[in-house]
Amino acid sequence: MSFKVPHTALARLETQVQDALRTPDDTPRTGARSTRGTHGAREGSTLDVLGYGEITLVLRLRTPEGSFACKRLPAFPDRDRFDRYRRSLDEYLRLLTERGLTVAPTEVWHTPGPGGRVVAYCVQRELPGERLCSRLLHTRDETWAKNFFARFLDAVDTAVHPGLGLDAQASNWMDVDGELTYLDVTTPLMRDARGRERLDVRLFFTSLPWILRDVVRVSMSRSIFDKFYETRGVLLDFLGNLHKERLDALVPAFLEQANARLEKPLTVDEVTAYYRGDARMWELIQRLRAADRFWHRTVRRKPYPFLLPPPVDR
Repeated sequence: MSFKVPHTALARLETQVQDALRTPDDTPRTGARSTRGTHGAREGSTLDVLGYGEITLVLRLRTPEGSFACKRLPAFPDRDRFDRYRRSLDEYLRLLTERGLTVAPTEVWHTPGPGGRVVAYCVQRELPGERLCSRLLHTRDETWAKNFFARFLDAVDTAVHPGLGLDAQASNWMDVDGELTYLDVTTPLMRDARGRERLDVRLFFTSLPWILRDVVRVSMSRSIFDKFYETRGVLLDFLGNLHKERLDALVPAFLEQANARLEKPLTVDEVTAYYRGDARMWELIQRLRAADRFWHRTVRRKPYPFLLPPPVDR
């Protein structure tokens, strides 16, 4: 079900973001929910943060038409790159729906930026925060958790194949009226017949120092994306991220359920090792981004064009 994107309100939100980028401390300080394990925030910002991802963040936008979750995308260098992304996202949403997933209705809002760039947000209606599955796994009992995970396994089995991927960590799902709803569609995970990413991967590494972008993209892209295109990798990533969510006590029970469906079983040691390696990789990437921000501000004397998350307790 589509909805009307609040254009004027989103334009005001982007103005607030630009104001934040010009301040010495651009970390939004309103209490944030976790995505990929980011916790904590300070008080005092006009930006209302719903959550931080590893690459971008989600802002809450309150309007007379309702409350919206707005995920700011990396700036597109031109209209053509934006149009390609939008077509790719539309196809991704269609394919996920055709394969049986319930996906949160998503619209894309954009506005011209400086130098011919395009600034864009993926926008969804805000769903009840207490129904986020990473929160429910903290508050509900083991029976609910096992039921959730059985439904989750069905969804992953249905959706994932070599040409269609899923970033399926617990914080990317809502349980609304007993139905799992998938939230994080911002990165359309699709590959062509030769196994190449159809995503504009270069765009999503623009927040790294320019001298390191190609090195990191070439050396890390496979390790970042490969796992999302096969069920075992998706489950390994989901279980590893339970450590970030402080839900690792659930890993043994979930492993038993997952291994009943896998040809090659997962182990507790494998999940732990994966989590440690993933945490090291993202910690390195975030340190590089922080160094790039320092260089922009102290050497170039220019605003850094991305809002970065606060330090992550991994």
